[in-house]
Amino acid sequence: MKKAYLVIILSLCISQIFGQRMRIQSRPLEQQPIELNEIHELVKNLADSIAVNYIIGEKAPMLKKNLLKELREGKYDRFKEKNELANHLSDELVAWSNDKHFRITPSEPAGQRFMMPTSYDHIAKDNYSFKKMEHLNGNIAYIKFNRFIPPSYSGSLIMAAMLFAANSDAVIIDLRDNIGGSPDTVAMLAGFFLKEPTLLTVNFTRSTNEKREVWSTLADVKINSSDPNNFIVPITALERLKNIPLYILTGDQTFSAAEMFSFSLQGHKRATIVGKNTLGGGHGIRPFEMAQGFTAFIPYTRYYHPVTNESWEVVGVKPDIPCADDDAKRVAQINILKELQKKPKHDPKIPGYLLELEAESPK
Repeated sequence: MKKAYLVIILSLCISQIFGQRMRIQSRPLEQQPIELNEIHELVKNLADSIAVNYIIGEKAPMLKKNLLKELREGKYDRFKEKNELANHLSDELVAWSNDKHFRITPSEPAGQRFMMPTSYDHIAKDNYSFKKMEHLNGNIAYIKFNRFIPPSYSGSLIMAAMLFAANSDAVIIDLRDNIGGSPDTVAMLAGFFLKEPTLLTVNFTRSTNEKREVWSTLADVKINSSDPNNFIVPITALERLKNIPLYILTGDQTFSAAEMFSFSLQGHKRATIVGKNTLGGGHGIRPFEMAQGFTAFIPYTRYYHPVTNESWEVVGVKPDIPCADDDAKRVAQINILKELQKKPKHDPKIPGYLLELEAESPK
Protein backbone atom coordinates (compact mmCIF):
# COMPACT_ATOMS: atom_id res chain seq x y z
CA MET A 1 0.00 0.00 0.00
CA LYS A 2 1.31 3.40 -0.93
CA LYS A 3 1.71 5.81 1.95
CA ALA A 4 0.47 9.36 1.45
CA TYR A 5 1.21 12.38 3.58
CA LEU A 6 -0.44 15.75 3.33
CA VAL A 7 2.03 18.61 3.20
CA ILE A 8 1.00 22.25 3.26
CA ILE A 9 3.54 24.64 1.79
CA LEU A 10 3.14 28.19 2.99
CA SER A 11 4.78 31.38 1.89
CA LEU A 12 4.38 33.63 4.94
CA CYS A 13 5.77 37.13 5.10
CA ILE A 14 4.80 38.16 8.63
CA SER A 15 5.18 37.00 12.20
CA GLN A 16 3.59 39.87 14.07
CA ILE A 17 2.03 39.42 17.46
CA PHE A 18 -1.65 40.25 17.23
CA GLY A 19 -4.18 40.52 19.99
CA GLN A 20 -7.09 38.24 20.54
CA ARG A 21 -9.84 38.48 23.05
CA MET A 22 -8.51 36.78 26.16
CA ARG A 23 -10.85 34.54 28.04
CA ILE A 24 -11.05 33.83 31.73
CA GLN A 25 -9.49 30.55 32.77
CA SER A 26 -11.82 28.14 34.52
CA ARG A 27 -9.38 26.89 37.15
CA PRO A 28 -9.17 28.58 40.56
CA LEU A 29 -6.60 31.32 41.00
CA GLU A 30 -3.83 31.00 43.53
CA GLN A 31 -3.83 33.89 45.98
CA GLN A 32 -0.63 35.94 45.85
CA PRO A 33 -0.05 38.59 48.52
CA ILE A 34 1.42 41.98 47.64
CA GLU A 35 2.83 44.73 49.87
CA LEU A 36 2.19 48.47 49.55
CA ASN A 37 5.75 49.29 48.48
CA GLU A 38 5.47 46.60 45.77
CA ILE A 39 2.25 48.18 44.51
CA HIS A 40 3.96 51.56 44.23
CA GLU A 41 6.85 50.04 42.27
CA LEU A 42 4.50 48.19 39.92
CA VAL A 43 2.22 51.15 39.17
CA LYS A 44 5.13 53.52 38.50
CA ASN A 45 6.74 50.95 36.21
CA LEU A 46 3.43 50.36 34.41
CA ALA A 47 2.82 54.09 33.94
CA ASP A 48 6.25 54.59 32.41
CA SER A 49 5.90 51.60 30.08
CA ILE A 50 2.51 52.73 28.82
CA ALA A 51 3.82 56.25 28.21
CA VAL A 52 6.54 54.84 25.95
CA ASN A 53 4.81 51.90 24.29
CA TYR A 54 1.05 52.55 24.02
CA ILE A 55 0.16 53.05 20.38
CA ILE A 56 -2.06 56.12 20.83
CA GLY A 57 0.36 58.91 21.61
CA GLU A 58 -2.42 61.34 22.50
CA LYS A 59 -3.77 59.03 25.22
CA ALA A 60 -0.52 57.61 26.60
CA PRO A 61 0.30 60.67 28.81
CA MET A 62 -3.27 60.68 30.14
CA LEU A 63 -3.05 57.02 31.15
CA LYS A 64 0.25 57.61 32.93
CA LYS A 65 -1.16 60.68 34.68
CA ASN A 66 -4.28 58.80 35.82
CA LEU A 67 -2.28 55.87 37.21
CA LEU A 68 0.08 58.11 39.17
CA LYS A 69 -2.81 60.26 40.43
CA GLU A 70 -4.66 57.19 41.71
CA LEU A 71 -1.42 56.03 43.33
CA ARG A 72 -0.81 59.37 45.10
CA GLU A 73 -4.40 59.46 46.33
CA GLY A 74 -4.03 56.00 47.87
CA LYS A 75 -6.62 54.37 45.61
CA TYR A 76 -4.50 51.21 45.36
CA ASP A 77 -3.59 50.97 49.05
CA ARG A 78 -6.52 48.65 49.80
CA PHE A 79 -5.21 45.85 47.60
CA LYS A 80 -3.46 42.99 49.37
CA GLU A 81 -3.48 40.40 46.57
CA LYS A 82 -1.95 40.43 43.08
CA ASN A 83 -4.83 39.01 41.03
CA GLU A 84 -7.32 41.48 42.47
CA LEU A 85 -4.97 44.38 41.79
CA ALA A 86 -4.21 43.16 38.24
CA ASN A 87 -7.92 42.89 37.42
CA HIS A 88 -8.58 46.37 38.80
CA LEU A 89 -5.72 47.94 36.82
CA SER A 90 -6.89 46.13 33.67
CA ASP A 91 -10.43 47.42 34.08
CA GLU A 92 -9.20 50.97 34.71
CA LEU A 93 -6.98 51.03 31.62
CA VAL A 94 -9.74 49.64 29.40
CA ALA A 95 -12.21 52.21 30.74
CA TRP A 96 -9.84 55.18 30.45
CA SER A 97 -8.56 54.27 26.98
CA ASN A 98 -11.62 52.52 25.51
CA ASP A 99 -9.07 49.96 24.27
CA LYS A 100 -10.22 46.39 24.94
CA HIS A 101 -6.77 44.87 24.45
CA PHE A 102 -5.25 46.16 27.71
CA ARG A 103 -4.62 43.42 30.27
CA ILE A 104 -2.44 43.23 33.38
CA THR A 105 -1.69 39.84 34.92
CA PRO A 106 0.66 38.35 37.49
CA SER A 107 3.38 36.59 35.54
CA GLU A 108 3.51 33.40 37.57
CA PRO A 109 1.55 30.62 35.87
CA ALA A 110 -0.41 29.84 39.03
CA GLY A 111 -1.64 33.41 39.17
CA GLN A 112 -2.51 34.10 35.57
CA ARG A 113 -6.08 35.09 34.88
CA PHE A 114 -5.42 35.87 31.24
CA MET A 115 -2.68 34.64 28.94
CA MET A 116 -1.35 34.85 25.42
CA PRO A 117 -0.85 31.22 24.41
CA THR A 118 2.57 30.05 23.29
CA SER A 119 1.22 26.61 22.38
CA TYR A 120 -2.15 25.51 21.03
CA ASP A 121 -1.84 21.82 21.81
CA HIS A 122 -4.40 22.21 24.58
CA ILE A 123 -7.16 23.01 22.07
CA ALA A 124 -6.33 20.26 19.57
CA LYS A 125 -9.30 18.32 20.96
CA ASP A 126 -11.46 21.32 20.08
CA ASN A 127 -10.33 20.86 16.46
CA TYR A 128 -8.43 24.15 16.74
CA SER A 129 -11.78 25.99 16.93
CA PHE A 130 -13.04 24.77 13.53
CA LYS A 131 -16.71 24.10 14.19
CA LYS A 132 -18.55 23.34 10.96
CA MET A 133 -18.30 22.90 7.21
CA GLU A 134 -21.61 22.58 5.41
CA HIS A 135 -22.85 22.41 1.81
CA LEU A 136 -25.93 24.64 1.55
CA ASN A 137 -28.64 24.72 -1.10
CA GLY A 138 -27.53 26.58 -4.20
CA ASN A 139 -24.01 25.13 -4.00
CA ILE A 140 -22.93 27.48 -1.19
CA ALA A 141 -20.07 26.44 1.11
CA TYR A 142 -20.48 27.40 4.77
CA ILE A 143 -17.43 27.41 7.06
CA LYS A 144 -17.43 28.34 10.75
CA PHE A 145 -14.38 28.65 13.01
CA ASN A 146 -13.90 30.61 16.22
CA ARG A 147 -10.18 31.46 16.40
CA PHE A 148 -7.40 32.27 13.95
CA ILE A 149 -4.97 29.67 15.26
CA PRO A 150 -1.45 29.97 13.73
CA PRO A 151 -0.99 28.02 10.46
CA SER A 152 1.52 25.64 12.05
CA TYR A 153 -1.48 24.21 13.92
CA SER A 154 -4.53 25.08 11.82
CA GLY A 155 -3.05 25.16 8.31
CA SER A 156 -4.21 21.67 7.37
CA LEU A 157 -7.75 22.49 8.54
CA ILE A 158 -7.80 25.71 6.52
CA MET A 159 -6.62 23.83 3.46
CA ALA A 160 -9.26 21.14 4.03
CA ALA A 161 -11.93 23.84 4.31
CA MET A 162 -10.76 25.46 1.09
CA LEU A 163 -10.73 22.15 -0.75
CA PHE A 164 -14.24 21.53 0.57
CA ALA A 165 -15.33 24.91 -0.82
CA ALA A 166 -13.39 24.73 -4.08
CA ASN A 167 -16.30 23.62 -6.27
CA SER A 168 -18.88 25.94 -4.72
CA ASP A 169 -20.61 28.88 -6.36
CA ALA A 170 -20.26 31.04 -3.23
CA VAL A 171 -18.67 30.86 0.23
CA ILE A 172 -19.92 31.98 3.65
CA ILE A 173 -17.31 32.29 6.40
CA ASP A 174 -18.90 32.59 9.83
CA LEU A 175 -16.85 34.72 12.25
CA ARG A 176 -19.68 35.68 14.60
CA ASP A 177 -17.99 33.92 17.54
CA ASN A 178 -14.39 34.36 16.40
CA ILE A 179 -12.21 36.01 19.05
CA GLY A 180 -9.15 36.59 16.84
CA GLY A 181 -5.59 35.30 16.91
CA SER A 182 -2.80 35.11 14.34
CA PRO A 183 -2.35 37.53 11.41
CA ASP A 184 -0.40 34.75 9.66
CA THR A 185 -3.65 32.83 9.46
CA VAL A 186 -5.47 35.92 8.22
CA ALA A 187 -2.86 36.26 5.46
CA MET A 188 -3.12 32.59 4.52
CA LEU A 189 -6.91 32.50 4.38
CA ALA A 190 -7.16 35.80 2.48
CA GLY A 191 -4.76 34.45 -0.14
CA PHE A 192 -7.32 31.89 -1.30
CA PHE A 193 -9.82 34.62 -2.21
CA LEU A 194 -7.54 37.24 -3.79
CA LYS A 195 -6.29 36.98 -7.36
CA GLU A 196 -2.75 38.06 -6.52
CA PRO A 197 -0.65 38.79 -3.42
CA THR A 198 -2.38 41.78 -1.86
CA LEU A 199 -1.43 44.26 0.84
CA LEU A 200 -4.05 43.62 3.51
CA THR A 201 -3.10 46.02 6.28
CA VAL A 202 -0.27 48.22 7.48
CA ASN A 203 0.70 48.35 11.13
CA PHE A 204 2.41 51.30 12.75
CA THR A 205 4.41 51.11 15.98
CA ARG A 206 4.68 54.46 17.75
CA SER A 207 7.58 53.57 20.05
CA THR A 208 9.87 52.76 17.10
CA ASN A 209 8.12 54.86 14.42
CA GLU A 210 8.11 51.78 12.17
CA LYS A 211 5.57 50.59 9.62
CA ARG A 212 5.17 46.97 8.58
CA GLU A 213 2.99 45.50 5.88
CA VAL A 214 0.76 42.44 6.07
CA TRP A 215 0.30 40.74 2.69
CA SER A 216 -1.93 37.89 1.68
CA THR A 217 0.04 34.69 1.15
CA LEU A 218 -0.24 31.65 -1.07
CA ALA A 219 -0.51 28.05 0.01
CA ASP A 220 -0.09 24.90 -2.05
CA VAL A 221 -0.84 21.36 -1.06
CA LYS A 222 0.97 18.21 -2.07
CA ILE A 223 0.60 14.60 -1.04
CA ASN A 224 3.91 12.77 -0.86
CA SER A 225 3.95 9.17 -2.04
CA SER A 226 6.06 6.76 -4.03
CA ASP A 227 4.53 8.32 -7.14
CA PRO A 228 4.22 12.03 -6.22
CA ASN A 229 3.19 13.11 -9.72
CA ASN A 230 -0.12 11.35 -9.15
CA PHE A 231 -0.66 12.87 -5.73
CA ILE A 232 -0.45 16.63 -6.22
CA VAL A 233 -3.25 19.11 -5.69
CA PRO A 234 -1.98 22.34 -7.27
CA ILE A 235 -3.10 25.77 -6.17
CA THR A 236 -4.89 26.08 -9.53
CA ALA A 237 -7.47 23.61 -8.22
CA LEU A 238 -8.57 26.38 -5.85
CA GLU A 239 -8.65 29.18 -8.42
CA ARG A 240 -12.43 29.17 -8.42
CA LEU A 241 -12.40 30.64 -4.90
CA LYS A 242 -10.84 33.84 -6.21
CA ASN A 243 -13.86 34.69 -8.36
CA ILE A 244 -16.97 33.52 -6.54
CA PRO A 245 -18.99 35.60 -4.03
CA LEU A 246 -17.56 35.66 -0.51
CA TYR A 247 -19.77 36.59 2.44
CA ILE A 248 -18.47 37.02 5.99
CA LEU A 249 -20.78 36.83 9.00
CA THR A 250 -19.93 39.10 11.95
CA GLY A 251 -21.42 39.75 15.38
CA ASP A 252 -20.76 41.68 18.54
CA GLN A 253 -18.26 39.01 19.66
CA THR A 254 -16.13 39.21 16.47
CA PHE A 255 -12.77 40.59 17.56
CA SER A 256 -9.18 41.38 16.61
CA ALA A 257 -7.75 39.13 13.85
CA ALA A 258 -11.30 38.16 12.83
CA GLU A 259 -11.95 41.87 12.33
CA MET A 260 -8.67 42.18 10.43
CA PHE A 261 -9.76 39.52 7.94
CA SER A 262 -13.22 41.06 7.51
CA PHE A 263 -11.99 44.66 7.33
CA SER A 264 -9.21 43.86 4.86
CA LEU A 265 -11.37 42.00 2.35
CA GLN A 266 -14.21 44.48 2.72
CA GLY A 267 -11.81 47.36 2.02
CA HIS A 268 -10.60 45.59 -1.13
CA LYS A 269 -14.26 45.05 -2.14
CA ARG A 270 -13.72 41.30 -2.13
CA ALA A 271 -16.21 40.37 0.57
CA THR A 272 -19.68 41.33 1.71
CA ILE A 273 -20.08 41.62 5.49
CA VAL A 274 -23.40 40.51 6.99
CA GLY A 275 -24.50 40.79 10.62
CA LYS A 276 -23.70 43.18 13.44
CA ASN A 277 -20.94 45.69 14.07
CA THR A 278 -17.84 44.03 15.54
CA LEU A 279 -16.11 44.74 18.86
CA GLY A 280 -13.40 47.09 17.58
CA GLY A 281 -9.99 45.62 18.46
CA GLY A 282 -7.60 47.02 15.86
CA HIS A 283 -4.40 47.13 17.88
CA GLY A 284 -1.65 44.53 18.06
CA ILE A 285 -0.43 43.68 21.56
CA ARG A 286 2.67 42.23 23.13
CA PRO A 287 3.63 41.35 26.69
CA PHE A 288 5.85 43.71 28.67
CA GLU A 289 7.43 42.42 31.88
CA MET A 290 6.67 44.68 34.84
CA ALA A 291 8.03 45.00 38.36
CA GLN A 292 6.97 42.53 41.06
CA GLY A 293 6.28 39.66 38.68
CA PHE A 294 3.52 41.23 36.60
CA THR A 295 3.05 41.27 32.84
CA ALA A 296 1.31 44.10 30.99
CA PHE A 297 -0.27 43.31 27.63
CA ILE A 298 -0.05 46.74 26.04
CA PRO A 299 -1.50 47.63 22.63
CA TYR A 300 1.66 48.81 20.89
CA THR A 301 0.86 48.83 17.18
CA ARG A 302 -2.07 50.06 15.08
CA TYR A 303 -3.40 48.23 12.02
CA TYR A 304 -5.04 50.19 9.22
CA HIS A 305 -6.24 49.48 5.70
CA PRO A 306 -3.88 50.53 2.87
CA VAL A 307 -6.77 51.63 0.62
CA THR A 308 -9.02 53.47 3.08
CA ASN A 309 -6.29 54.42 5.61
CA GLU A 310 -8.87 53.60 8.28
CA SER A 311 -8.70 51.30 11.29
CA TRP A 312 -11.41 49.23 12.96
CA GLU A 313 -10.15 50.16 16.44
CA VAL A 314 -13.08 51.15 18.71
CA VAL A 315 -15.49 51.64 15.76
CA GLY A 316 -15.41 47.99 14.68
CA VAL A 317 -16.16 46.61 11.23
CA LYS A 318 -19.44 47.95 9.91
CA PRO A 319 -21.50 45.35 8.01
CA ASP A 320 -22.56 45.96 4.42
CA ILE A 321 -25.85 44.25 5.25
CA PRO A 322 -26.79 44.93 8.90
CA CYS A 323 -29.02 42.40 10.62
CA ALA A 324 -29.33 40.52 13.88
CA ASP A 325 -26.29 38.28 14.18
CA ASP A 326 -28.42 35.19 14.83
CA ASP A 327 -30.14 35.79 11.47
CA ALA A 328 -26.97 36.60 9.51
CA LYS A 329 -26.57 33.17 7.93
CA ARG A 330 -30.10 33.18 6.49
CA VAL A 331 -29.76 36.78 5.26
CA ALA A 332 -26.44 35.95 3.58
CA GLN A 333 -27.93 32.90 1.87
CA ILE A 334 -30.82 34.96 0.50
CA ASN A 335 -28.49 37.63 -0.87
CA ILE A 336 -26.15 35.06 -2.40
CA LEU A 337 -28.98 33.18 -4.10
CA LYS A 338 -30.38 36.41 -5.54
CA GLU A 339 -26.89 37.20 -6.83
CA LEU A 340 -26.46 33.75 -8.37
CA GLN A 341 -29.94 33.92 -9.89
CA LYS A 342 -28.78 36.76 -12.14
CA LYS A 343 -26.28 34.49 -13.88
CA PRO A 344 -27.34 33.07 -17.28
CA LYS A 345 -26.85 29.43 -16.27
CA HIS A 346 -28.11 29.49 -12.71
CA ASP A 347 -29.55 26.61 -10.73
CA PRO A 348 -33.29 26.37 -11.60
CA LYS A 349 -34.02 25.36 -7.99
CA ILE A 350 -32.92 28.78 -6.64
CA PRO A 351 -36.47 30.27 -6.60
CA GLY A 352 -37.59 27.39 -4.40
CA TYR A 353 -34.62 27.79 -2.08
CA LEU A 354 -35.42 31.50 -1.76
CA LEU A 355 -39.06 30.81 -0.89
CA GLU A 356 -37.96 28.44 1.89
CA LEU A 357 -35.46 30.92 3.35
CA GLU A 358 -37.79 33.90 3.11
CA ALA A 359 -40.52 31.93 4.86
CA GLU A 360 -38.25 31.21 7.83
CA SER A 361 -38.75 33.51 10.78
CA PRO A 362 -35.63 35.08 12.31
CA LYS A 363 -34.59 33.25 15.48
